[in-house]
Amino acid sequence: MAELKDRQIRLVHELMYQIKVHQVMNRNVVSLPSTATMREVQLCMKEKKFSGVPIVDNGNLAGIISIDDIITAFDHGYIEDQVGKHMTKNVMTIPQNYSVITATNIFKKYHFGRIPVVKAAGTQELVGIVTYGDILSHLLMQVNAIAEHFETIETLSKRDQSQGNVYRFEIVQDNFDLAGVASTTIKKYLQDRKILPDIVRRIAIICYEAEMNVIIHSLGGYMEVQIQDDLVKIVIVDEGPGIPDLEKAMEPGFTTANEKIRSLGFGAGLGLPNMKSCADKFSIRSSMETGTEIEAIVYTVEHHKDLDKKKT
Repeated sequence: MAELKDRQIRLVHELMYQIKVHQVMNRNVVSLPSTATMREVQLCMKEKKFSGVPIVDNGNLAGIISIDDIITAFDHGYIEDQVGKHMTKNVMTIPQNYSVITATNIFKKYHFGRIPVVKAAGTQELVGIVTYGDILSHLLMQVNAIAEHFETIETLSKRDQSQGNVYRFEIVQDNFDLAGVASTTIKKYLQDRKILPDIVRRIAIICYEAEMNVIIHSLGGYMEVQIQDDLVKIVIVDEGPGIPDLEKAMEPGFTTANEKIRSLGFGAGLGLPNMKSCADKFSIRSSMETGTEIEAIVYTVEHHKDLDKKKT
C-alpha cells in the first residue's frame, strides 16, 4: 500500500510538469471593457458569483477589478466611475504553454483566486482563465485514467512471461485531455521493472509522439506495447486518412497541423523524426484507404542491439 501511495505521489508530481495551462484553463472568459462602470462590474460579479473580473480592450488584457475594488468604490462614492480609472493594471498573467506547476506556484505564493492566461509570453492577448480548482479537476481525471491503465497492467502482468506482455491503449481523435496517459503508464511500468533510465526515456518519447500523432492527424486508433525480456515493441495503428507523402512527413519540421493545433503548442513536425531517432528499429507504412501503421523496437539489452547491428 505504501509503495502504491508513493507511486501515485510521484505520478501527480510528474503530471504537474507535463500538463500545460491551456489544457486545464477555462476559455469562456467573462470580461468587461475599460469603459464599463464599477457598478456594471459589481452586477457582473453578483450574477456570476465571481470575486474578480478581467478588463479587456480589443482582445488584450488591460487590467482587473477585484471585489475589494468594488467595496472601496462604494465606500468612497465612485461606483459609477469607469473601471479604467481604478482597475489594477499590472496584472500577473501566465502564458498558455507553461506547465501547471508554474501556475500552482503562483497560487501558492500570492493566494490568487484565478490567473489570466495569455497567448504567449510578452503578450497581453487573453485566451483564458485558470483556477486552482481547474488544475485539481484535470489532475484527478488524469490520475483516474492512468489508474485504470495500471489496473489493466496488473491484470495483464499475470500472463505467462514467456509470451511477453502486451498492453493496448485506445486513442481518440482530438482528445487532448488524455494525451500522455499511455506513455506515462508505460514509463512507470518500465521503471518498476528497473529498465535503464535512458531506454525508458526513449520508449516514453516514442509512445508520447505516437499518441499525439493519432490525436492530431487521424480519426483515432490504438497503440500496442509489447514488453519482452530483451526488447519493447510499439505498434501504432490509426484509422486514416493516411499520409500522402511519407518521405516528406519524415522531414523534421514538416507538418500538416492547422493553426489551432499549433497555437496549442503541438504540431511542430517533429513527431515521426523523434520516434525514428529514439527507436533501434523503425518502420512505417501508410495508405490513404486504410490509414497508417508504425512499428518501433527498442532493445532493453545492449547485447541484442549489438548483434542486430552486426547482422545488418
